[in-house]
Amino acid sequence: MMACRAIKDERARMATILTVPLMNCMAKIPLYTLLVSIYFARYKGTVMFFIATITIIVALAVAKALSLTVLRRKETAPFILEMPPYQLPTVQGVLRRCLERVWLFVRKVMTIIIAIAIIVYVLISFPGLSEERKVYYETQAKEAIAAFFDRVKGTSYAGLLEGPRLMEFMEYWNAYKKARMGAKDKEEKRAIDEEFRRKDPEFFRIVKPGRDKEARRVNRAFKKLIRARKKLLRRKREETILSSYLGRFGRLLEPFTRFAGFNWRINIALLSSFAAKESSVATLGAIYQSPGGGEAALGARMKKEERGFTPLHALAVMIFMAMYPPCIPTLVMVKLESGSIGWMLFAALYPTLLGLMMAILVFSGGSLLGLSGIQAMVGFYALAIAITAVMALIKRGPEYE
Repeated sequence: MMACRAIKDERARMATILTVPLMNCMAKIPLYTLLVSIYFARYKGTVMFFIATITIIVALAVAKALSLTVLRRKETAPFILEMPPYQLPTVQGVLRRCLERVWLFVRKVMTIIIAIAIIVYVLISFPGLSEERKVYYETQAKEAIAAFFDRVKGTSYAGLLEGPRLMEFMEYWNAYKKARMGAKDKEEKRAIDEEFRRKDPEFFRIVKPGRDKEARRVNRAFKKLIRARKKLLRRKREETILSSYLGRFGRLLEPFTRFAGFNWRINIALLSSFAAKESSVATLGAIYQSPGGGEAALGARMKKEERGFTPLHALAVMIFMAMYPPCIPTLVMVKLESGSIGWMLFAALYPTLLGLMMAILVFSGGSLLGLSGIQAMVGFYALAIAITAVMALIKRGPEYE
């Protein structure tokens, strides 16, 4: 944005300022890679090529449209560019530049992104559940525990799991399952078994009951308790998010964004990324957090909870993110370089509307035509190229001469 100062043609300078934010930046990549890995695993290279080039194609058409409309009264000047002498880069200069860029990134992470993450956490957690709903979930949890003890009643292990020992066993169970999941071969699994057997032999007999009928009975009962607990935690978390400030706003937008394939969860993630695009994945991580502190990857958790989500949904989200307004620091630079708050607001508003229209076209149009995600992507790409070609054929008026 600051480099646009070198452009003497005021119309070209403003067109560049308003279209540069449409270019993909590294901050958008985490959301792209998340969605591509879930919904376009077989076409990763093709989809990333689409994302990398579609913004350039659209920016050409947008720049021409802006020059013909809102910027048509701006002064023009001949394009003259003085080329500086080229020099081979030095090792010292390259290292200094790398360190500067790394420090700028770290400083951004330590300020804007962390601040946004904290704000999003607060907005997604408060005002929280009412006392009545808290009591309801506590009652449900107690009933699940009572049902567990009814199932294991009469076994020699019932007394072992009473009181705080039940929570200790739950932690032991989760730790064992996590360790076994990371084991690479039989030898490593045997070593893990031996480690947990030494840690607590009685707990281990329940985790690996073998032929012990009572231990197998307790094992089955505990698995049912785990499933009931996860279900309760998931319902409680969803209700907390739905009743939060950000959840309410996300649901308020849902009637408008559903034509683009966005539900309230996606709305929340996109809202949080307005300040910093990196925040979108962090927000999704907070929304799709694993019940009971599980360590499943975000992609797996999102795919599991968004059962109705398709590649067409994911494509619409990626296209909207590609057109999404610039982050707050960039908008500040728009204001400084243009000298107008009006242009800053315009730079925030028009990409939002453009991205939303494109997402609606892809999702609603693709759904009506019965297109898959890849088919809709190819069709949209061809349409964007055709529109850009038509814009290039439009002749400029006398004021451009």
